[in-house]
Amino acid sequence: MEQHALALLQLLAEEDGQSIHRVARRLQLSLSELQRLLTALGQDRRFDGLDLVEQREDGNRILLWLTDKGRRLCATC
Repeated sequence: MEQHALALLQLLAEEDGQSIHRVARRLQLSLSELQRLLTALGQDRRFDGLDLVEQREDGNRILLWLTDKGRRLCATC
């Protein structure tokens, strides 16, 4: 999971605002695998999310963005 988490952060650092489906394809993950990863990296405090990635709805699409905290973390790597 750590490898996928790093790949996701790197992908969004290069191009923020990608659709959840595109990210799943590029990381070769199923949507359910990506959702579990997003739970760990997301903002939901109920699941101890790390607040590094946020999901935004754009019509029928869900787009993924780095949070400010996520951008700061990626800038140090």
